[in-house]
Amino acid sequence: MKVIFLCTANSCRSQMAEAWARHLFPTGWEVASAGLMTYPISDNTRRAMDEVGVSMDGQHSQPLEDHDLNAFDLVVTLSEQSTRFLPRLTHPDRHLPRPLRDPMSARGTPAEIRAAFAAGRDRVREVVEEVRDLLSGNETPPMSS
Repeated sequence: MKVIFLCTANSCRSQMAEAWARHLFPTGWEVASAGLMTYPISDNTRRAMDEVGVSMDGQHSQPLEDHDLNAFDLVVTLSEQSTRFLPRLTHPDRHLPRPLRDPMSARGTPAEIRAAFAAGRDRVREVVEEVRDLLSGNETPPMSS
């Protein structure tokens, strides 16, 4: 299986998803992430993943244009923007939209920001587990709109 996770900037949600997938997907599955635009992976993103012992070593932001989306078994969009601006896929049924709140937009005290990143990390894990379970069971993902 080949899965790609897309979000707006490829600096948080999709990077967390890529790291979780490397940690949770069966051996031999391939995973990537990309963004509509790219920003460096945030320190808060790396810190949140480090807290649960999931490595992001070797990961870096990549633009959507660096990937042939039709080469993936599943394209998972994690933001409203990446869902809205997803290029037309040859097989639209391979798109699974799962827009999530962006921890990068969190404001407040350092503790509140850490909590927002931890909540985002945990929600991203749920999506990655859903994808793994969906593809392991050879179920058809819900159609995108």
